[in-house]
Amino acid sequence: MTALDPRQIAKIMGGDVIGRDAVNVPGPGHSKTDRSLSIKIGSKYPAGFVVFSHAGDDPIECRDFVRDALGLGSFRGEQEQERRRAPLSVVVNTGASIVNDKNKDWALQIWQQSVDPVGTIVEGYLRNERGLELGTDIAGRVVRFHGSLKYDQFRRLPGMVCLMRSILSDEPVAIHRTFLDRDTGAKVDRKMLGPAKGAAIKIDPHASLDGRLTIGEGFETTHAARHAGFKPAWALGSAGAIGAFPVLRGITQLTLLKEIDPTSDLKTNECAKRYLRARRHVKVITPNVGTDFNDVWKASQR
Repeated sequence: MTALDPRQIAKIMGGDVIGRDAVNVPGPGHSKTDRSLSIKIGSKYPAGFVVFSHAGDDPIECRDFVRDALGLGSFRGEQEQERRRAPLSVVVNTGASIVNDKNKDWALQIWQQSVDPVGTIVEGYLRNERGLELGTDIAGRVVRFHGSLKYDQFRRLPGMVCLMRSILSDEPVAIHRTFLDRDTGAKVDRKMLGPAKGAAIKIDPHASLDGRLTIGEGFETTHAARHAGFKPAWALGSAGAIGAFPVLRGITQLTLLKEIDPTSDLKTNECAKRYLRARRHVKVITPNVGTDFNDVWKASQR
């Protein structure tokens, strides 16, 4: 199959090019102004592209909808022809790498579609619910706003989207979504998307590391620590991620934001022991108010 051109796809399907290899177009049965169907182009995909519906449409229907629009015919029909021509073979594949690649693509598409959070419900959530200022240094670079995140098959909610980068390579690989109530601005839920293992919300850039690093679980907890002067800082997303945090070259002093929770206690100690064995300085901060450092910060502002 010939290489697909995003500009040609956008022209044929009445959509918009959103990246070097990505297009948003109207989904099947949607209006011409709709842009709920994302198309990611790549030779690694069996059809030459992969689709993701932000409206929850059936992925098989969306894939064939795109193929029909581009004159490529039914993917099922093409597969059947190839099956008849090919010799019998057995392929064993767990599908883990394919799923990770697909989720990474979806995550980064959502990140690309998200916008500067200044003046949005995200800024209000951080200030009113968490006692935190967004900060122009992280707005758009680390934190963005999305007005319609798919929460479940029935609901789409606005939310805060944080970019997660590989701890070692700094490559963007996943996102962390905080779903917010459209009316009150309060947190509804949190979810990660993409291969988040071995990744972090690098609130301060990797290049800014100066021998010191503070790590915590949640973005809000870690950002609160930054307000108190603990910089540079990264949020890892979970206690398990803290427990698995590797010893990084150049880090001579690690500060761990412990939470009042048995799992946090266990995983924080695992990480601390790893760094101590590597002859690095370790500081563990335990909250004396509430359950995490954000609670401590909010109490200090009253």
